Amino acid sequence: MIEIGVRRPGACMRGPSGRCPRSAARAALPARPARPGPPAPRSPADAVRAVDVAVVGAGPAGAAAAYHLARSGRTVALLERAAFPRDKSCGDAVTRAGVGLLEEMGVTEDLSAAREIGALRVSMGPAGSRRTREFRYGTGARDGRFGLVVTRAVLDAAIVRRAVRAGARLYERADVRRLVKTEGVVTGIEFTGPRGPGTMRARVVVAADGALSRIARQAGLAGTSRTSLGRALRAYFTGVDDLDDSLRLFMPLVGSPNGGVLPAYGWMFPVGGRVANVGVGLLERRSDVRLDDLFRRFVGELRTSFPGFTDARRTNPPRAAPLRVDFDPRRCWAPGIVLVGEAAGLVNPGTGEGISFALESGKIAAGVIDDRLRAGRVEDLSGYAGLLSRRFSGYAETGRFAASRHRLAWNVLQDTFDSEKPIFALVRHAALAPDHMMGFGTASLFEDVGACLDDRLRLAPQLFEVDEILADTVRREWPFLVRLQSLDPAGRTFALRPALLALLAAQFGNAGRRRLAPLAAATDLANIAALAQAGVGTESRRNAPNWGTKFAILAGDLLLTRALELCVGESPDLTFRLAEILEEACRHRMRALQVGRSTAAGPAEAAPLTAGACELGAMATGSTVQTVDALRAYGRNLGSLLQLREDVRPHLSGARDRRGLGESDELRQTYAHIEEFGRAALAALGPLSPGPARHSLHEIVRHLLTTARPPAFTSPPPPKEER
Repeated sequence: MIEIGVRRPGACMRGPSGRCPRSAARAALPARPARPGPPAPRSPADAVRAVDVAVVGAGPAGAAAAYHLARSGRTVALLERAAFPRDKSCGDAVTRAGVGLLEEMGVTEDLSAAREIGALRVSMGPAGSRRTREFRYGTGARDGRFGLVVTRAVLDAAIVRRAVRAGARLYERADVRRLVKTEGVVTGIEFTGPRGPGTMRARVVVAADGALSRIARQAGLAGTSRTSLGRALRAYFTGVDDLDDSLRLFMPLVGSPNGGVLPAYGWMFPVGGRVANVGVGLLERRSDVRLDDLFRRFVGELRTSFPGFTDARRTNPPRAAPLRVDFDPRRCWAPGIVLVGEAAGLVNPGTGEGISFALESGKIAAGVIDDRLRAGRVEDLSGYAGLLSRRFSGYAETGRFAASRHRLAWNVLQDTFDSEKPIFALVRHAALAPDHMMGFGTASLFEDVGACLDDRLRLAPQLFEVDEILADTVRREWPFLVRLQSLDPAGRTFALRPALLALLAAQFGNAGRRRLAPLAAATDLANIAALAQAGVGTESRRNAPNWGTKFAILAGDLLLTRALELCVGESPDLTFRLAEILEEACRHRMRALQVGRSTAAGPAEAAPLTAGACELGAMATGSTVQTVDALRAYGRNLGSLLQLREDVRPHLSGARDRRGLGESDELRQTYAHIEEFGRAALAALGPLSPGPARHSLHEIVRHLLTTARPPAFTSPPPPKEER
């Protein structure tokens, strides 16, 4: 066996502060192994080692995969071409979702010096006249809702240490040259180490060797050619004042002082003290754009627009890295091999962030590989593609959408950047930070009612199927709509949405009578279409046609069409009724526009869709007329409650709402109406048979009434219904 050491002799790198990072990263490295014995044989045939899994690349994706596999009892070899500590060109930012994955592995215990991040601050528009919005994560580290900025020299070594502690074997300075295949199945690797070439047999290989993955190319899984990949360039600056706990993004960038808009963005992230990570990213290779020129102009913009950057000094030469945003789950596996992280193209095309995706894909891959090893079927790793598709659905198409049709994407974001209308808040949320940051105006649209649902209903698999149908239905035309209905990165929440109401209502009939997921998906599409239509009429900032209005019309029409198509395909008998429900919702919307209501939807506008979801779910399973009527009444009152609750939501935190309601008689009257609609919804449940579904519907209303109650509201909440 070839022994590969864990320390690189010679000169050390310069980190963001201009000092050697060896001391900072040393604590995160595995302990030095015992001094090796006589030199190992140089013949590959004499240097064979067999393992369950060989992981090529010890970045976040590879190290995470190695950790989880080793924890499952697998023999794991983790091979890294460089030696630790080693630098990587990266923005160094870890989102809230990524922090949670690091905590699972115990890595955050080794990152006490990392900079905690509490917000994303986005500056949108032309340089010199950008508008800025802040989107906060949450309340801080106490509830785990924060991000981190930590240099890759420290982060990668910390994850590797955890992997080694879990049982993985680290091989440094191991350059994997080629795959070994047997009858078309990957069965090992050939590599070159400090003591010569070697061969390693592996039941599965994990390719975690980055955006230029040699292993992916050899496996026939390469996507975009190397010459067409995007690029990022970053450097560290010291002497930066006024840094807070925000990640700062600037978009879009232009190709020259008088050039056109590019699919490009700039960033400035606080590393610690007065040090910042500054860089630019370009999603596609452009022959007319030099990345160093783009970087230089962006640094110049920071010097003129950010006072704290005026005297900043660069501490290291700018360092470039490829940017791959061509994720395709079908391209992430072959018999005996999977791709993770950047090798799979898993990078957020809106912000360039990839660490959290790397960590999660490594964990997902480890779970699938462990299952396949137990089954003895490592040649079939297709389950990995399915899980990636469900988790990251929309990112592949969004990346291509942003690069090839970036003007439309940027124009929609730019023209609707200040809009509080739900559809545009959703687009911002999905494009910029899909892992549930606050301040996007979408919290009420994804109210988590999981605690209200009776476990006996087992709704999660059906909602999973609904989400897959939604993704398949809209990903080609409007890819970032794929992520609008279900933005929880880990799938832990049960959002209060029409599909959930339809599935609950279906429980009062013969729930096994027909496949319900397409109908439930149709109700979700209709709801998003209504949100899109509410965006029509958005004012333009430039006295020109507003891209938000164009998007709202096109997206609304597409979603309405797709909703009816789904219904025709699976529930033709209910299609006419769905059309009537949509017509009623549109009539209410037109009436609101005529009277000049500025909010996205009033009680009468929201009610038809929630009532319709309940009604259609009950009708689909053959419920009695009395049951259908009761559920329709429940849904109508629930929809009215939800909209009024949204109007008063800001008052629960001391803010003012979008209707301008103050602490007045009008506000008190609104609370009274919320109470009235809630009790009417509960009363509508009276004729329904007791059971898990009725209990869940009751608890949803009870939860909404309780959480909408301001401190001064003295009316007691409704009693909890017994199961």
